[in-house]
Amino acid sequence: MERFEERVLAACKELLAPGDRVIAAVSGGADSMALLQFLLEYKDALGVGVEAAHVDHRMRPDSARDAAFVANFCQKNGVPLHAFAAAAPPARPSEEWCRELRYGFFETLAAPGVKIATAHTLSDQAETLLLRLARGAGVRGAAGIPAVRGCFLRPMLEVTKAEAEDFCRRRGLAWVTDESNFSDDYARNRLRHHAMPAIEAACPGAEAAFGEFCARMGELAQYLRGRGEHLLMSAAAGPDAWRLDVLAAAPKTEREEALRILVEAERPLRKGDIPRLQALLQRRAGAVQLTDGALLAVRDDVLERRRVTEQTTFDPVEARPGEYRLPGGFGLRLRLVEGDDCEETIKFAQRAKKPFDNCADYDKISSSLCLRTRQPGDVYRPAGRNVDKTLKKLFNEKKEPAFRRGALPLLAAGSRVVWLWGEGFAHGLRPDETTRRLLVVEPLDREHREEEE
Repeated sequence: MERFEERVLAACKELLAPGDRVIAAVSGGADSMALLQFLLEYKDALGVGVEAAHVDHRMRPDSARDAAFVANFCQKNGVPLHAFAAAAPPARPSEEWCRELRYGFFETLAAPGVKIATAHTLSDQAETLLLRLARGAGVRGAAGIPAVRGCFLRPMLEVTKAEAEDFCRRRGLAWVTDESNFSDDYARNRLRHHAMPAIEAACPGAEAAFGEFCARMGELAQYLRGRGEHLLMSAAAGPDAWRLDVLAAAPKTEREEALRILVEAERPLRKGDIPRLQALLQRRAGAVQLTDGALLAVRDDVLERRRVTEQTTFDPVEARPGEYRLPGGFGLRLRLVEGDDCEETIKFAQRAKKPFDNCADYDKISSSLCLRTRQPGDVYRPAGRNVDKTLKKLFNEKKEPAFRRGALPLLAAGSRVVWLWGEGFAHGLRPDETTRRLLVVEPLDREHREEEE
């Protein structure tokens, strides 16, 4: 048995269990064809079923050729094939877009007992390591491509691209070549064409050394994960609460790992998450929103994970004078002031130099109003700016927390927002000396403010 088969077979025995369905991600290139051929040869020894999956990104004129090549191979060898073609790629597709397309499709195939094998090699591992280090990776980034991530397996991480191609040649196995692999337009290609050959020339065996380094960093990352979990257990002040004094006294690396664990329990870690949470602990006050349904907040010397599970939207209602208590702790009162009372209210506001944010000339509103939360297509014209903005753009500018955006009450005439919580009435509705009917909105925010403090 050649080195390629020995290494890949050993990996498969660790990563697979008898009875598994293995779906090989096959592009048609040498690496993925070597993986599929190997699985077909050893499926009986491993006790697994073998299938294939192919994604046509439709980024190149010859991508249909690759899809047909994979389909023809699978048909000849009796391999069930799951194929997907992009409807239409973006004008300037990126590597990240391609990756999301592929993995998005692969994840639709996931099910109990299904493992999706990708053909990442030791060469890919070395390139990934160098790119991540150049971008400022930590221990986890330096661990490179993991052998296992959920349902995804990489059984070829200990063999090189050259060894995969040699396996194909020994089996008389054809493959297709993506012409974009020869272009230096992509960072990984520039590294593959220029940096890696120079490194290998200076230090023969560098690819293997990089792979061993990634393995050591993977072990270190697992150790740090254990230390982070231990810190959270030591600091526990309840099911979803941790004492600030214990977190603050811990070594920085362990504290950062603990915070990473808390974030990753809700979503993947993003750049800037850890510094923001570290600052939160130092301030000993405030909150950091993780998702629409979860945030980390500090109260009474404790870091808490809060769940936003209550209903925050409500069915639209006709906006009539009266008091409204709304989901999410919001409340408001609508008043229609007419005649002498209208004139007196305006004069009082002018004498007291109060803003008219929550007062509007009712006759300037062209149609009946609806009290509701945001809907797709809503636009708002902030007072004094005379330019329409979508609510999404406005909320981004205001850095409105994601969990509040869908809960904020508003008054709307169709898709035009007339009044918005926290902003007031839209541009052009300010009362003046000709105003005869005044619409007044009085936020009743006591309950909401207490929740925010």
